Amino acid sequence: MAENIQISKLTELREQRIFFALGWTAYFSTYIGRLNFTASLAQIASSAGFSRDELGLVSSGFFIGYGAFQLVWSFAGDTFDPVRMVFAGVLASGLFNCVMAFAQTPGFMAVAWTLNGIAQSAVWSPLLRLTVERLPGVLAMRCSIRYSLTVPAGTFAAYALSALCAGIGSWRAVFVTAGILLILASLCWLRGMRPLAPGDALLRIRGKGRSERQEFSLRLVLLLVPICLAAVLNGLVRDGMQTWMPSYLSDSYGLSGVLSIVLTLILPIVNLTGVYLGKLINERFLHNEAAVAAVSFAGATAVLLPAIFCQQLPLWCTLALLGICAAMMLSVNTMLVTLVPVRLQYTGHVSMLSGLLNSATYIGSTISGYGVGAVLEHYSWSAVLTGWCIGAAAASLLCLSAARISVSYTHLRAHETRHDLVCRLLLEKKKNKIKKKKSTKKKK
Repeated sequence: MAENIQISKLTELREQRIFFALGWTAYFSTYIGRLNFTASLAQIASSAGFSRDELGLVSSGFFIGYGAFQLVWSFAGDTFDPVRMVFAGVLASGLFNCVMAFAQTPGFMAVAWTLNGIAQSAVWSPLLRLTVERLPGVLAMRCSIRYSLTVPAGTFAAYALSALCAGIGSWRAVFVTAGILLILASLCWLRGMRPLAPGDALLRIRGKGRSERQEFSLRLVLLLVPICLAAVLNGLVRDGMQTWMPSYLSDSYGLSGVLSIVLTLILPIVNLTGVYLGKLINERFLHNEAAVAAVSFAGATAVLLPAIFCQQLPLWCTLALLGICAAMMLSVNTMLVTLVPVRLQYTGHVSMLSGLLNSATYIGSTISGYGVGAVLEHYSWSAVLTGWCIGAAAASLLCLSAARISVSYTHLRAHETRHDLVCRLLLEKKKNKIKKKKSTKKKK
């Protein structure tokens, strides 16, 4: 008989808090070591004299490395030790950030930044798998949502660091500082996870087989195809805005590089609303991640239209519109990349699913990284904004098609505790809605 390996959950509140703090900090540090290049784009261009095409190629290198190897590491994340994978990814990213500080040519930058993308792609999927395995089901979902806060927090930290270093006239200091922070975060992760590591809590139970993973059904494939395509468009709009926002403000309003970076710091603060607004709509009203993503994409489409058709809006108005759009994109990212894999945890492929969707997002990021620079060489910013608007509208339709395919809540009941019956309440709420619909039909 083969061994069926199950991993016990962390039950003590202190352990759960330490686990979440370690995971959040490790993933937060990767955003500093990822967005520091984006935040320093205008400063590097003016100081080093590199063209937009060349810097766009460097940015695309990260996304290519991240997106391609995300699939590799996501499959490995379902098999190998996730603690060591996260440690190796964060540590390697810190080292490559230090290497970037010594880059003299765009080609060297592109190679180093692509390797940084490969290193960082080994972090998210194993982290999400570990969260689902070690925390009770409802708490795992809540913590997965809170991981999304690393995006605005990391963006704020990266842009603040870039503005500080630009103020003293050294964009290279951004990469050295980020590298040191990443190395320290990796060491804290490894040290802190020792008492919480799955190896300490394996319960080896003789059973039918090694795991209870389910094969992908046709319904699941039909659900994932439009969601993956929508994730591509999410990456195109979200990272396109994030990468080129300082350059857009500098070109359109004649702002200095430092001031453009400082004003871009408004985006992460607004982005916080996107995470919790999406969570609220999902829990209170729609109870469907794809439907929430469709609404968010539609909202982004609506706020981009004035920026396209109204020439030279006031600066505060432009910042408000782009801030709302960025918040909608983060809401989409939370729904598709974080909550969909958690919802589908019954398949036993949490790492693979999260890696697949994250990889799809970074395909869009790759297109935006080089594509926006190429478009700007021949057209204006209006063409770029129009492209983002069309992409958001198309993604909204894709998510609507995915929202029509139902996914069961029942697998969540296996993870509820005696003190937390949220999973059961969700299931009963869904059943009551179906009963009410049937009774109203009969009355008619």
